[in-house]
Formats: sequence, structure tokens, C-alpha cells
Amino acid sequence: MKYNFDINNRAFNAIKNKTKRVEIRATKLGENHFDYGILKSGDEIEFKSYDGEIINCVVGDVNHYDSIEELLTLEGTRYTLSSTNDFKAGVKSINSINGYEEAIKVNGVYAIHITPIEK
Repeated sequence: MKYNFDINNRAFNAIKNKTKRVEIRATKLGENHFDYGILKSGDEIEFKSYDGEIINCVVGDVNHYDSIEELLTLEGTRYTLSSTNDFKAGVKSINSINGYEEAIKVNGVYAIHITPIEK
């Protein structure tokens, strides 16, 4: 299956430069929010940056965690965070995403392993 997601420019560029290999996503509360729990290995994701640039990736593992702290402890920070390698700063950054802190408390959080598709 192929999915389309918007992504901020910093994370987009980190994927493009192959320094980000794990995309962190939380299923937000309320209607009409995508359930990241349906993603499976072999699915494709088309990421579109806020500047309109596109990169296609194939999904590897999709791991669910109860908290961002658990995710970063088990997945690490090196290939999951695009702005810092600092654990505490990473937790703060992810929780600052609109709706994520409450969504993670209720639904947990996903570590989606991705590999850019070479053209």
C-alpha cells in the first residue's frame, strides 16, 4: 500500500541525506486522523516537505511504544531525531508537536523504519 504524509523541511532533508532512518508518528485524537498502526513492512510512503519536495520511502519495521521515552530508549536518538541527539531535548521536541503529547498518552507512538527509494 502507498501512503502520503506531509513532513517538516528539517526532517525531510534528514531523510534525503540518510541521517534520519526512523520516522516518529503518533495517531492524534479525534476523527479523521490517520492510524499509523496500519502501516506494514513493504508499504511505501511518499513524504512531501512543506516546500513541496517529495521523497518516496519503503517501510521496514513498524514498532509501537507506550511513550516517547520508551521509543527513544529502545530505538536511540541518532537516526530518529532530526534536530538533536539529546534525549531530553528530543522528548520535549516531539511532545511540542501539536496534539502529540495527549495522543501518545492515549495511543502510544510509532517508530517507522524507512529507507528512501533510489530512482
